[in-house]
Amino acid sequence: MRLAVFGGTGHVGRRLVPLALAAGHEVTVLVRNPVGLSGREGLRILPGDVRDARAVDRVVEGAEAVLSALGTRSPRGDTICAEAMRRILPAMRGHGVRRLVVVGAYGTGQGHRGAYRAVMSLAIPAIMRDKDEQDALVRAEADLWTIVQPAVLTGGRYSGVYRTGTDLRLGLASRVSRADVADFMLRAAGSEDCVRRAVAITS
Repeated sequence: MRLAVFGGTGHVGRRLVPLALAAGHEVTVLVRNPVGLSGREGLRILPGDVRDARAVDRVVEGAEAVLSALGTRSPRGDTICAEAMRRILPAMRGHGVRRLVVVGAYGTGQGHRGAYRAVMSLAIPAIMRDKDEQDALVRAEADLWTIVQPAVLTGGRYSGVYRTGTDLRLGLASRVSRADVADFMLRAAGSEDCVRRAVAITS
């Protein structure tokens, strides 16, 4: 499968790209700084910024699916996920690309999750607002979308052992490795089981 990846040098993306290449996919990645990505067979690296519609368009062109692992740890109110989606979705429509898998956040969007949402909204309000806006854009404008809603992310190794579900209830102690989130994203891209669903994931 030909994959367009955004956020390929981030915490999840750094796990996602090697997994995709190892599985035999062709991967095009948009990066501002290619540090951490080396030239490998099947990997195409394009310089640019996700806020640049032309750069995003070049990455999406020819893809069969788009995977976004974008995120920010900034407390300043950055809206990188929503801003990127405003460029990615038109590019997908323009090139006839229907499949989208995106990393969201548990507790955002239509599935507000009680105490978890309340705590996270206090702890990381800007990030939750950004993911909320991304969620709304994806649901309104994407076609065959999946929003992956992970538990608290860790730097643990890939295990391949995790739980997913649309009704999965996570607590503040729930954890999942970034590598396992990347694995699930890749699996979801090639599956129809979770199309037009927000899917929680935890170890």
